[in-house]
Amino acid sequence: MVDVMETWEDFAPFADHPFGSRPVWIGYDPSHTGDSAGCVVLAPPVVSGGKFRMLERHQWKGMDFAAQAEGIRRLTEKYNVEYIGIDATGLGLGVFQLVRSFYPAARGIRYTPEMKTAMVLKAKDTIRRGCLEYDAGATDVTQSFMSIRKTMTSSGRSATYEASRTEEASHADIAWATMHALLNEPLSAGSGMQPKSILEFN
Repeated sequence: MVDVMETWEDFAPFADHPFGSRPVWIGYDPSHTGDSAGCVVLAPPVVSGGKFRMLERHQWKGMDFAAQAEGIRRLTEKYNVEYIGIDATGLGLGVFQLVRSFYPAARGIRYTPEMKTAMVLKAKDTIRRGCLEYDAGATDVTQSFMSIRKTMTSSGRSATYEASRTEEASHADIAWATMHALLNEPLSAGSGMQPKSILEFN
């Protein structure tokens, strides 16, 4: 965690285009049955295995699919968006289809136990290497990740990951949204770097 205003000299959060022409990746976890939707804007590493920076995070509540998609569209006008990853499972498919109408390259992520495991492993690797930076005041980001727990599928045949149902973590929507963005970088990208972070989730 860092003091964004002091550390990120290339980021002007109040400007029309806060990150200039540099590329960003967006991850989105749609709102389903009353929980909030999570959206994050990440600046990808300049070099493979480098640091991601969370430029923006949003939690949108009480918004229909069209309003959620519109929120993402506005971000594409604000930033040079290189990638968008969205949970397209179940009700999330509605937001994904709307986003593809203005950003055809958006990636729909279909949740399976294997996909969830891949996303969590990627996030753990990134965090343990100290390669996910966000503002020190963003305690909700930390809480969101720490709310994710390993559990078993309903059949009991394989492991998966779920969020603890706490209001503070808001069903981990920020963590899932972050993982949707991180998924655009291969898990092997950071191999060989040493652990630097104390943030853990099980």
